[in-house]
Amino acid sequence: MQLQLLWKLQELDLSISDLQSKIEEAPGLSGVHEAKEYLENLEDDFSEKADQLKSDRKQLKQMELEEQTIVEHINELKDSMYGGKVTSVKELEQMQRKVDLLAGDRVKLEDKMLNLMESIESLESELNDIEKQINQAREDLNKKEKQLQDKLSDLNQDLEEMQARRGELAGKIDQKYLDKYQSLAEKHQGKALARVVDDICGGCRVFISSAHRGHLYNPSAMVYCENCGRLLVKLD
Repeated sequence: MQLQLLWKLQELDLSISDLQSKIEEAPGLSGVHEAKEYLENLEDDFSEKADQLKSDRKQLKQMELEEQTIVEHINELKDSMYGGKVTSVKELEQMQRKVDLLAGDRVKLEDKMLNLMESIESLESELNDIEKQINQAREDLNKKEKQLQDKLSDLNQDLEEMQARRGELAGKIDQKYLDKYQSLAEKHQGKALARVVDDICGGCRVFISSAHRGHLYNPSAMVYCENCGRLLVKLD
């Protein structure tokens, strides 16, 4: 009777161990880690492009101020040229060259501004797309985290029930059997007992000697496999 209870205890312990492994592996298998990493990458990309957009807008503002300065300078020169303040032909020619140079600088600046505005427009569009992806990624992450919490809750509840049953079952087994079971379980990866079927040890698949077979029918005897050392049990 004690060996049969011990066999049930071993089956329960193996089930508990398997359940504990599932609990440990659940976060890795849930996809939460990958979803978090994906979201973090999107947020990093968004932050990087947002910084670039801020820098481009600042640069565009500086260019607009620079263009305004050029226009004001050109207007000042033209006022002097056509307002009758300057009458010298040579001086007028020099002022005209300055106007032409400034006009050329303005054209170059406007080309740069146009390219920068196109870059800003492109960044704004990319940021809009990334923001949508971030929102979707957050929803997916929240969904996976909820599924993980629900699964862990169910698994932990099952574990508590199994552990409670184990406590009740262990209370029905003599301490000497429990001590021997614990010692053998540590040596055989939790499988301290081996069931005998057709005179074969279920642990190592070796035939039980005739001398040992007779003792298997004694319910109080502890018989060990001569090959692997496991405690043998013969169940109905």
